[in-house]
Order: sequence, then C-alpha cells, then structure tokens
Amino acid sequence: MSGEETTQRRPARLSARDVMSAPVITIDPQASVKEAAERLITHHISGMPVLTADGQLVGIVTEADLLHKESGPQGGGLLAFVRGSGEARKAEGLVVADVMTARVVTVTEETPVREIARLMTRHKINRVPVVRDGRVVGIVSRADVLRALARPDAEIADAVADVLLRELWIDTSKIRVEVDQGVVRLSGEVDRYSDKELAERWVAALDGVVAVDSRLTYRYDDRSARLGDRWPPPRP
Repeated sequence: MSGEETTQRRPARLSARDVMSAPVITIDPQASVKEAAERLITHHISGMPVLTADGQLVGIVTEADLLHKESGPQGGGLLAFVRGSGEARKAEGLVVADVMTARVVTVTEETPVREIARLMTRHKINRVPVVRDGRVVGIVSRADVLRALARPDAEIADAVADVLLRELWIDTSKIRVEVDQGVVRLSGEVDRYSDKELAERWVAALDGVVAVDSRLTYRYDDRSARLGDRWPPPRP
C-alpha cells in the first residue's frame, strides 16, 4: 500500500554492521592539529580515523590526543628533554601524524557488539574503526554499544523467539516470552533438559538482555542419557 511504513527487524545478535556510523569522518596524517580540532568540533565527534591519501588506516586522533597541545609536557624539565616521550611528542606536534595514536584496534562488520564492548574495556578506548578488506567502512563508539544495551523490550522479545526457533529449533508454541526492562522471563515446556539449558544460555547472551528469569519445564531429563537410550522414552 502506498505510504505504508515498513520496518526491518534487526538480527537477533547485533554486530558492528548493525550499530556502526557510516560514512566515517576521517583526516589526513599531514593535516594540521588545528584542522583536526576544528573537524572534531564541527562534526560533534570525539575522535576520528587517520587515513592516507590512498585510504590506508595509520592511526586515530582523539580529543585526548589534542589536549596535550593545551596542557603541554608534564612532569617537569626531564620530560621536556626526553624526545621519545609520547607526551612530549604530542605536546610539540604540529600535524596529526605527530599527535595521533598509531596503534589502532579495529573490528570487522561481523564482530559481535559484545566482543566490541570487551575490546573497548580491555584497551580502554572509546571507539573502534570497522574495516573491510583493509578499508575503513564505519566506526563504532561507546554510545553505539550502549544503544545496543538499551534495546527496546519488543525487539528483545523478537530476538528471543528468533533464536529459539531458528537457531535452537525449539518449538516456541509452548513457550511464553515476556520482557520487562531487559529482563527476559521464559515459561512453558520444552522437550529435554538440554533444550532448557541451551535456551537459557543463548537468550542470556543476546544484546540488551539484562537477566533471564527462567521457569521452563521439560518432559525428558537427558543429563544421564547414554548411547543407545530410546528417544522418546516409552510411555508408562
């Protein structure tokens, strides 16, 4: 129907492709420090990848890198004379190549959002460029990751149903899924104990799920099943 709005459901598990910003604001390594500061301010961003003329990623420059220009070398005269010091180099730098962070943590479009969150925590960084075939195609910030955590309850419910049916092949006709503020409540019956365990584990790993309150029951306890056991078990 003309004018009818259509919505595209997001996948059950979010990856960098689903949350990244694109196209990406970038800057040349030989651009001036002042130009870098102006670009960050103009685009309301706190960091951007540094690319050569042929598109090669050589670093990332952030507000923190540029602040060294205002604060100057710290630690007294000793640091000022240590030419290899990162703080001194950034404080005296004139172009982006002088102040940028050269070692850049990157991800691909398929990298799960949860893995991106772990990388940000481990490396104490606020953003990661997304690369494809060596080229930057997007960028994911901490705000993007937080938006995944704030996933709407209705979207989480759809993701839960999708995982149960399409990935675990569990009959969802006997399962009730309720989501309130990211807490997923599962009730109903599955065939086996292993189905119950898998459902709880996989649902807990979905983006936006804060906790799982499972009241699932099962018809057959397969924890002690051995090769050769009959399934389904004979009726009494």
